[in-house]
Amino acid sequence: MRQLKCFAAKAAFVVCASVLLLVAVGGKSAIAAETIKIGHVCSITGWAGMLGSPQRDATLAMVDDANRHGGILGRQVEAFIEDDQSNPTTAVIAATKLIKDVKVDVLFGTTLSDCAAAVAPIAEQEKTPFIVTSPVDIPFKRYVYPVGPGDKRMAAHTMELAVTQLGAKKIAVLHDTSLYGMQGMRFMTQELAAHPGVKIIITEKFDPKDTNMVPQLTKIKAANPDLLIIYGTGAPGAVIAKNFKQLGMTVPVLGSGGLGMPDTIKLAGNLMEDMKWMVMVMRISIAESLPMSDPYRQKVYEPAKKVFQEKYHEAKSLNVFHVSPIDAFTMYSLAVKAAASTDKAAVRDALEKVKFEGLLGYTEPGPNDHQEFCKDTSLIGILKAGQFVQYTK
Repeated sequence: MRQLKCFAAKAAFVVCASVLLLVAVGGKSAIAAETIKIGHVCSITGWAGMLGSPQRDATLAMVDDANRHGGILGRQVEAFIEDDQSNPTTAVIAATKLIKDVKVDVLFGTTLSDCAAAVAPIAEQEKTPFIVTSPVDIPFKRYVYPVGPGDKRMAAHTMELAVTQLGAKKIAVLHDTSLYGMQGMRFMTQELAAHPGVKIIITEKFDPKDTNMVPQLTKIKAANPDLLIIYGTGAPGAVIAKNFKQLGMTVPVLGSGGLGMPDTIKLAGNLMEDMKWMVMVMRISIAESLPMSDPYRQKVYEPAKKVFQEKYHEAKSLNVFHVSPIDAFTMYSLAVKAAASTDKAAVRDALEKVKFEGLLGYTEPGPNDHQEFCKDTSLIGILKAGQFVQYTK
């Protein structure tokens, strides 16, 4: 009997030891499998903080919604947010931390084009899917997937509508010195080849932190263009609007999508409305003015709005800077489900086959151009009673 008890005790010890060994060896993988880790680098502070904070809010809303509905592949989703402080160097540090230390399954980001361009090589090197949430035009990389049409298509479309819809012939351009403004200028210039007889007669630049645009606007006024295109992002638009009025300028203005950001409207919306400034806007900016039967509003905008309001109630309203992280989350979710895995290489391959209509438009990445089939669906908007509506002559 004593030998039997001793054998039983030893057997129990061996079983317990085996279980502990399995936990020690496999526990890390088991724990890692519990949640899907999404890393998001955005500008919560710094000069672009008013643009990046909505991006953070959108990611958190999408994560909460997914978890309420059982997660992805039956696994809960966890968001890890890093603030790049509107600085490309900080963005690289943040992305490296998320990829190497936190070991995220996917990376979303960034708010600024400069930051996205800096982060892309890191994601490519570490073979981590990077879904880009700024409009930067990045040379093809296997693990980098921009959502939306990107700067190249958006800038070309801006120039196209300036000529075909507004009839501009002599164009002045005022653009910022960030990558967004510099690429915008380059791609608008390239588009001119399709419009013989149309010229950019003067180009002026400004730093995103400038607080006085009088010198640039004075030169533009003297050049006497028939349209001024302002290509920049956020608060500087308010400075331009104030100086524009001070100088008594009357030339029609077409702003890039960056001029329609919430902070610009908050600071200078009344001026822009009074001066009838036109802005390139996404459909989300005019969604509330569309009939409920409109396919975009019914199938895309209203579901996203519902997700957002379930998270924040009426405290926050859906705006244009919530758009790209929402589309990024949708794109990643579809790829994970198609791959039936969060394996990074499998997801990378699945992302090339994803097709969906998002807030930014229809997305269908191709094997050689990850923005290949994403058309720019922006249009010219104008402010009325503080809200954008579609511009008509």
